[in-house]
Amino acid sequence: GEKNGLPSGIRSRVQTGTVGNGGNITIDSNSFLLQNGALLTAETLGQGNAGTIKVNAADFFTISGKGANFTSGLFVNSQSKTGTAGDIIVTSPKVTLNNQAKLNAESASGNGGNIKLNSDLLLLRRGSQISTTAGTTQAGGNGGNVNINSKFIVAVPKENSDITANAFSGTGGNINIRTQGIFGIEPRLQASDQTNDITASSQLGVQGQINIIQPDVQPAQGLVELPGQVLDASNQVAQDCPRGRNAKKPLGKFIVTGRGIPPNPTQPLNGTPNLTQLATLDSDRSVTPKEYRSVTSQEYSSLKPNTSSTPNLSSSSHQAIVEAQGWVKTPDGKIMLVAQAPETTLSSRVTASVCPVSK
Repeated sequence: GEKNGLPSGIRSRVQTGTVGNGGNITIDSNSFLLQNGALLTAETLGQGNAGTIKVNAADFFTISGKGANFTSGLFVNSQSKTGTAGDIIVTSPKVTLNNQAKLNAESASGNGGNIKLNSDLLLLRRGSQISTTAGTTQAGGNGGNVNINSKFIVAVPKENSDITANAFSGTGGNINIRTQGIFGIEPRLQASDQTNDITASSQLGVQGQINIIQPDVQPAQGLVELPGQVLDASNQVAQDCPRGRNAKKPLGKFIVTGRGIPPNPTQPLNGTPNLTQLATLDSDRSVTPKEYRSVTSQEYSSLKPNTSSTPNLSSSSHQAIVEAQGWVKTPDGKIMLVAQAPETTLSSRVTASVCPVSK
């Protein structure tokens, strides 16, 4: 914050009347928070270039808040006629600029510094700025370049947050953005107070270039349109292995009857078996199989059969079940299982059949 009209901060400065380049400021941390007018500055007022500010924050990078007299931010500034502004380099997964926060690289008459930003998310709120400006005293100098590599760039609409690389009489800087999605901010020829703008302008010189690069691979390019008609699989199975002159096609069938086939060998057949109640007592209480074995002979005489669920089977319906002992072939070519094995005589003639190969 501020105290006695002075902001807290980290500074590197080349004083007026001196010769030499300013030193660099490098911060490596898990998190970085700058607020309430605090700032980082690297500037030159003498004959030399301003230093570079570099921040690496492993967790997040946030600049938020405006003091009574100062705005929080990172500033590289050259007020020298011959010196240039340094660079600002920020690397963090989440970068947030809020409440007029600034990343600012400007020069009075020389070339503006460059700003490089690498993140997963860049969030701009409430009049925040990323700016490289040259010719602040309406003199020459080219605007610096802004290079942003972020998966997503988000600016809340109508909050006047800008990304600029402007010059007065020199060439506007270039803005290169590589992202998967950019929301709420658009490239424009001139900035407006009512919108979030990306500009690379020059009042008297040549406009800079704005390049927004999308991923090389678009998801729609990997889609394959499937045919509208479903393939009829019945004509994809070959049945060209006849046996005998009068054999008919198709040779055979596979038919599933009953309740079908279980989903896998470890599961039962489809359907739930129904348990039939055996009998009821005089009080119409259902008797389970366990209760039925424990009743006495006197109680057994009072049991009533449950006619609603027990079928009436006559003695004539009981027939002995005989396992199949053999099979016979009917004149029309069908195979039938029979209870009595037919007497057959083995033929000594061996026949060979050849199936043509299907292609």
